[in-house]
Amino acid sequence: MARHPAPLTAISDQLHDFPDSQKMYRRFFQIAGITVCVESELDFSRIRFKDALLAFSVDGPGEDNVTFRHYFEIPALEGIDLGRELYRKPPWAIYRKNDSWIYIGIMPPEFGEAFYKVAIFSNDYRRAIIYNSSKEKENILKNVWRSLSLFPTDQIWLGPLLADRQAVLLHAAGVIVKNKSLAFVGHSDAGKSTAMELLKSDRRARMLPVEILCDDRIVVRRWPDGWRVHGTWSHGTTTDVSPSSAPLQAIFFLEQALDNKIAPLIDRKLIWNKLLATLVRPMVTAEWWIKELDLLEQLIKEVPSYTMFFDKSGAIVSELERLVR
Repeated sequence: MARHPAPLTAISDQLHDFPDSQKMYRRFFQIAGITVCVESELDFSRIRFKDALLAFSVDGPGEDNVTFRHYFEIPALEGIDLGRELYRKPPWAIYRKNDSWIYIGIMPPEFGEAFYKVAIFSNDYRRAIIYNSSKEKENILKNVWRSLSLFPTDQIWLGPLLADRQAVLLHAAGVIVKNKSLAFVGHSDAGKSTAMELLKSDRRARMLPVEILCDDRIVVRRWPDGWRVHGTWSHGTTTDVSPSSAPLQAIFFLEQALDNKIAPLIDRKLIWNKLLATLVRPMVTAEWWIKELDLLEQLIKEVPSYTMFFDKSGAIVSELERLVR
């Protein structure tokens, strides 16, 4: 018989010290140097995880650890003080109470006051207790475990964690070429996936050493020895993902054109505006903004940026190859 989760009113205490009285199954995943332990009463040997997530699976804890504990029963919220409401727009209402963040999954107004998820995060997002619906459990058993948090996207919690670690999550594609990483920045219509497919095709034709990290979301992190690009599981149309990383050689802003060339960008204000437009934003706070804006400023100063003009012929690949020699 499944054990019931602790009352919501006692949740803040458990966020700091999860009790071991309940038997929990655990799986570990690592992204950008952060290891996430996913706990649940569901037997993970019977659960199929999304293929993109499995690429980031690891055997156990690392040096920097985060824990998410999942239950599959929605607690009653009547009479519960959720704290100060900071945001309300479907699918989320977000509250701040003491040193915890409370996320309530809400339906559009025409569905009344219905809610389908409750998640309580510690102040630094290193611990979370997540209440999911029984319908979510049925869906997992029939299909797949789709994200570590079982949110529509994991960037909601990843954003704050990265800000505390001198890292940003960008709407960009990343690739490793000759042990150096390249970041291709742009929104969904910029041609990121097209660029990745061109690199894949060239790899097959010329045995160019290319590893796709992700075609839609990447982490750029400043380590003591320099900037690195890390892959994520949040891919677009190109399903290749990788947990690998490599030193960041250059940032490219994509322009689909009739010719193929790479032009240096030296206007820092222009680069700033382009990068800022593709910064993935979670529940933002003043502290988060300060950390991320400072980091983008350092990134612009220390890593060269270019405009990449390209068509679908694949001719741009040789230009990229020359750049990383």
